[in-house]
Amino acid sequence: MIHLLTTLLFGLALFRGPVPGTLPDVKKPVPDGRAIRLTTFFQIHQCPAPYHVEDYLRAADIYSVDYRLLPAISFRESTCGEYCRLNNHWGWDSARTGFASVRSGIYYVMSQLAYGKPYKGTSLDQKLYEYNPRPSYAIAIKQTMREIGE
Repeated sequence: MIHLLTTLLFGLALFRGPVPGTLPDVKKPVPDGRAIRLTTFFQIHQCPAPYHVEDYLRAADIYSVDYRLLPAISFRESTCGEYCRLNNHWGWDSARTGFASVRSGIYYVMSQLAYGKPYKGTSLDQKLYEYNPRPSYAIAIKQTMREIGE
């Protein structure tokens, strides 16, 4: 009889819904402000879609490189891929190198900026100098990064 009563009470609790405090709170993920800033930047400058925002952010997080760097280079080098060849939006290797996809290029170039010779362990200014030694280049990239946001 006690088993039957317990089963009925449990059934009623299920019917009414969970008892407060018995289930963990499920929170919606907070939108990543970086994704919003990148998307807005690409839209304002009428960059061709797709924007590859998630890949830029994931690669930046994996390699601990400022998320704005590679999109800024893409914007300056090829107008976000509008004028590129072989999926090379960043002018990597003076645009002589191509990639199987834009996505693979994002991860490759980001990995090189983090760990490749001569970029490993360098500051943003040093990375930009190695990427393109013209002083105006670093100024333009940093200005574009500021435009993207923080």
